[in-house]
Amino acid sequence: PVMVGSGAPYNGFADMTEYIKTNYLEEWLDIFPGFRESFSSYNGKILMIPFDGDLIHLFYNKDILEYYNFQPPRTWQEYNDIAEQVHNKVFPPTNKTLVGSCLGRAYGAGNAWTAQVLSSMTQTHGASQGSYFDTKDMTPLTSDALVETLKILERQLKNGHPDELNRTIDLNQISMENEECMLSLNWGHAFVQSSNQGRLGVGRVPGSQKVLDRETGKLVTCNKDICPNAVYYDDIGFVNYAPYAAGGWGGAVNGNISDEKKKLAMEFLTFFASKEESRKWVIPKVGSQEYYAGYDAYRLSHMNVEDYVEQGFDRESTDAYLYSIKEGLASPNLVLEIRVPEVVKFGSIYDIAVINHLNTTKGITATDQMRRDVMTDVTANWTKIISDYDARATMEKMEKMLPQYQKLRGVYGELNENKNLIGEVRWVGYALGFVIIAMALLFGGWVAINRKHRVVKISQPIFLHLICFGVVVLSCAIFPLGIDDSGSTERGRDAACASIPWLVSLGLSLIFSALFSKLWRINKVFAAAATMKRVVVTAKDVLTPFAILMTLNFIVLLSWTLVDPMVFERVYTDELTSYGRCVPQGNQWKGFVATLAILNFTALVLVNVQAYHARSINDELSESKYIGLATLSMFQIFLVGIPLLAIVYDTPSAYFFVWCGIIFIICTTILLLIFVPKVIRWKSGASDRSTTANKFSSNWSHGNNASSAPSHSSQVENKNASRGDKRVSFDDKESELIHREKMDEIKDLVMEKHNIDITSIILKVERADEAVPVADDAQPESMADESA
Repeated sequence: PVMVGSGAPYNGFADMTEYIKTNYLEEWLDIFPGFRESFSSYNGKILMIPFDGDLIHLFYNKDILEYYNFQPPRTWQEYNDIAEQVHNKVFPPTNKTLVGSCLGRAYGAGNAWTAQVLSSMTQTHGASQGSYFDTKDMTPLTSDALVETLKILERQLKNGHPDELNRTIDLNQISMENEECMLSLNWGHAFVQSSNQGRLGVGRVPGSQKVLDRETGKLVTCNKDICPNAVYYDDIGFVNYAPYAAGGWGGAVNGNISDEKKKLAMEFLTFFASKEESRKWVIPKVGSQEYYAGYDAYRLSHMNVEDYVEQGFDRESTDAYLYSIKEGLASPNLVLEIRVPEVVKFGSIYDIAVINHLNTTKGITATDQMRRDVMTDVTANWTKIISDYDARATMEKMEKMLPQYQKLRGVYGELNENKNLIGEVRWVGYALGFVIIAMALLFGGWVAINRKHRVVKISQPIFLHLICFGVVVLSCAIFPLGIDDSGSTERGRDAACASIPWLVSLGLSLIFSALFSKLWRINKVFAAAATMKRVVVTAKDVLTPFAILMTLNFIVLLSWTLVDPMVFERVYTDELTSYGRCVPQGNQWKGFVATLAILNFTALVLVNVQAYHARSINDELSESKYIGLATLSMFQIFLVGIPLLAIVYDTPSAYFFVWCGIIFIICTTILLLIFVPKVIRWKSGASDRSTTANKFSSNWSHGNNASSAPSHSSQVENKNASRGDKRVSFDDKESELIHREKMDEIKDLVMEKHNIDITSIILKVERADEAVPVADDAQPESMADESA
């Protein structure tokens, strides 16, 4: 698998994806995800079939560990502390001189041990992040992490086998078999090949308490935010573990042979890697000479401890071995080998630099500058390899190293994809939302503070508050509209999508029903006044339509949410271009949307009907003119906005901005047209009541064709004469002023107690030329109760 990056860019390996899906899927899914998805794939294509599952484990002598009352090391600091305490001591049970750490480091052998230490500091968020190079820009991950790695290696060598720098991996295994070594690192086959069953301990490779800050190049203390996959211990805090998997052996098919030969080769590879065949190599009998190639477990079916016990393995040790495999390969922070083109050059430079440094500093105390010189040289040489390759790739019209590295890590699309995120325009939309909410709260507060003022009273405060509340609810839809998959969880995105219909529909319903109820109440009162009938119209009487509309909206929205909720999804238009959107999970949403549209459009129509009937009532009581303007504005914005939404549907930033514009215009238009005229009247002070009363009377009479009615003054005089009554006449200005003051007191009392203005009614009764016959049992018209 380490060679995948070298062959894939040249189409050297055949794509086995379809063959495996068709003929080998069940067997394929039995392979550990890390091996089948990462090591065997390039840019989403399966190019190799695993035969082996190399993973570095910690090995220790259980008898020595227990004798000295140690626990398996959790960090590299603890590893070196334990090695130092037992190094060169004589172990009484065997009378052997112990070695603290046994790691063969000859050229080509120690590369993996160095990589294991370095990776525990450079990789915290999984293989997609990279442990040698940053997957974002191919920056070498050396700096302070490599300096600290050299410190750890120096101490390991100090307490290690005297021949480490000249020996290969055989040193690790032989030293453990001879029971002269306390700690070592090795691949899994060291356990299977061991004759010390029951005495050989296997566990997780140590981790680091400090990790690399890629922005500063410095090491920082690990915490749950920096190291999301770390393990927390009460005594030492967070430890970042990075299990190192080399990928082992694998089989590929030449991409330049005939299809017939490709198929035959794939059949052979899938047979050799099958559950049944692979078990012979992975789980041989203890001591069997058949096991010579070093095949490690790589399938889920290789995790059955009974299979090992049947072959003579110790149950307790095997449990620990299999647990270490599962824990490592299932780790979200699994480390993968580089596998890029020029991988051999990278490894060679790295290996030689480390071996030379350890040879130079053996027996002396290395300085920090010596370590930094090694780090600088490795970084410079790695950077040169990358630049040389990229220059050659440009000339040969091939991909540069970075996109190949990203494809090998499975992040090419993620890092290079144009996701069409909402971006900075989100904050513009949120600002508009806060402006709307601030305006609604400001006008709502003004109504509450001035609720006893005549201008506010006659405008029916309860409905003004409902309008403000509806505007706030509608404007809140801006905030979930601005959520996408940048900085949010899948659950949060789905919840945001599901909330949008609720906020939009309920917000509009609150506004429309409040306007309807407010106008309906006024129209009922003035309709009764035209016939001189007694009528009592309270706010409660006209809230029924409001309650019905809100209830119907709630039922439809709840049904929609339960049956076919909106969820967030990402739609790909090509390999590197996508956009996010809120979509229903099924097809039932059309019926729900149609029902909500009918309900709210009907409410809007009814509002306009009531506004038309109230067109002749003074604007101080009915806002019909302003409501008509607001409605016209809504129709215009929907006429322009809905087609725009369809045009920019696949461009989230524009789609969001258009939605914000629609909501902002609707909300501000309603608030400004309903409240600003009232604020102006309130600020200018109370107008002359007589003048205002004449306006009310004149407007209402004109609206009801009262001017065309014949004069009935003689009828009234005859009626009054027959009852022994006389009409009141004013012989002087003083009497008339006294009468006016009494009438004003009555109007103020009715307004205070019942929030009703009766100016026009008093005038109709007083004016003889506009009076109508009144029956003996008739009562003066009033919109108040008996006390009024």
